[in-house]
Amino acid sequence: DVRVGAIGEFTHGAGQDVTDMVAVFVGTGIGGGIILNGHLRGGFRGGAGEVGHTVVAADNGILGKTGQPGAVEPLASRTGMERMVRDAVADGRKSVVPALIETVGGGRLTSSVIYEALKKNDAVMKEALGVAQRTLGLLAANLVNILDPEMIVIGGGVTERLGEKFVAPIRQVAYANFINKQNARAVKIVPAALKDASGVVGAAVLARQKL
Repeated sequence: DVRVGAIGEFTHGAGQDVTDMVAVFVGTGIGGGIILNGHLRGGFRGGAGEVGHTVVAADNGILGKTGQPGAVEPLASRTGMERMVRDAVADGRKSVVPALIETVGGGRLTSSVIYEALKKNDAVMKEALGVAQRTLGLLAANLVNILDPEMIVIGGGVTERLGEKFVAPIRQVAYANFINKQNARAVKIVPAALKDASGVVGAAVLARQKL
């Protein structure tokens, strides 16, 4: 789904005017799609784009699905943010998030829960979001340092709900960690333009290409 989302953004969304682009989608997990020279990169074994399992903080002890500590997904996904909030509440900190999870989120940390908690200036939610944004900024910097694309697109439900307020701190951290500082801001780090339709549009594009 994230790969077709990348195709959607590249063909009809934020990446229409570029040749090389990486899309990172933030949801219950973290996934991505890599477009190089106008084509989706599948990889030698079909595994290209698993950006959520990139290790950015190996010493933090938090294990991801692969058992590797310090990966992006358990730090920057909605699942990771929910874990951070619940851990903070278990340690005695006050937060409106658990109540919002039940009344707004249907039992889970949704993008709407995050939005409402931030409206209420919830310190625990702000801290968890900050960790996610810093982690995604480091991921974006790593992607740029390795691939040097023209654009990083940040998509998924959290981006759709928070928009530029979510992406701006990610961009700031990324720029600070580019190895090549020359024309750093020419590398665009932007919210997905198609929002929730990225995957549907990309799937239609892929189907048309294969017919």
